[in-house]
Amino acid sequence: MKILFSLFFLVYFLHAHQSGLSYLEIVQQKEGSLDVTYKKPLSDTRVMDIQILFPKVCIRTSAPLVTIHNGFTIKKFTLACKTKDLINKRIWVHGLVRSDRGVLVHYKGEDFVKKALLNAVSPFVLIDKKANYWHLARQYVKLGIFHILTGFDHLMFVMLLFFLAKNLKQLLYTVTFFTLAHSITLACGILGIVYIPPPLVESMIALSIILLAKELLIPKESFTKRHLEITAFSFGLLHGFGFSSALREIGLPQDDIPLSLFFFNVGIELGQILFIAVLGGLVFACNKFGCSFKRVYPFIAYIVGIVATFWFIQRVLLF
Repeated sequence: MKILFSLFFLVYFLHAHQSGLSYLEIVQQKEGSLDVTYKKPLSDTRVMDIQILFPKVCIRTSAPLVTIHNGFTIKKFTLACKTKDLINKRIWVHGLVRSDRGVLVHYKGEDFVKKALLNAVSPFVLIDKKANYWHLARQYVKLGIFHILTGFDHLMFVMLLFFLAKNLKQLLYTVTFFTLAHSITLACGILGIVYIPPPLVESMIALSIILLAKELLIPKESFTKRHLEITAFSFGLLHGFGFSSALREIGLPQDDIPLSLFFFNVGIELGQILFIAVLGGLVFACNKFGCSFKRVYPFIAYIVGIVATFWFIQRVLLF
């Protein structure tokens, strides 16, 4: 009974990751009013609502219009401002915590655009005409790292690839093919070239974990083990669509996509490399002290398999 309770406890906290990234668009009208659109993921039901604090020169002139679309709660309202624009004024977001991906702010003035990715460390944006592309790029890299390191389904898949690799050479080939595959479909998904419903993608990702966990239990040679890089490439295509949902579904403006796509992917790769380095360090330390890490493979396979099976059933029910 204790074991079952522990597994359900683990599943609850290692729930497949959500984007957790919300979007704030502010359009400055000629007469000085602001049209505000705020999008928040429905998945963030356990997170307290944030507060968007506008300059005191602006007051709300319409009640919020709330709708639900494509997995997001969308709130729209209008502000009237005493000044023509918000130059040299700040917009704050109150209530963000470190576990939040943040709020992407897109301010459209009459003759300029200001963009920022706000988080708990940097919760405000100063509206000015200075370009902040490198700051925004760094934020997207951090977002990518945070996304992969809190994406337990993707991490489980990478961990199983690591354990199934026979040697360093095969591991390098496998990671390279996995990276190439998910980079391709990440771009295709965000750019709208190919669309696959998220529940289907997420279900197949869970299934890919189950299949690799089974391989870890089988001692004999198989096609998957002989050609692990091909397996990584095939399933990596699915994982790329999973990554793309973090950015595509939020409704990013078209001029944001190239920047967000590239640096978000860089962050994912850095996070993946960090995770593999940690795994390598654990295996090295275990071997140095005379223990065999392979002895715990069955335990790892069963735990990962049970969690992935739960995710698979859960995601299939969303169809």
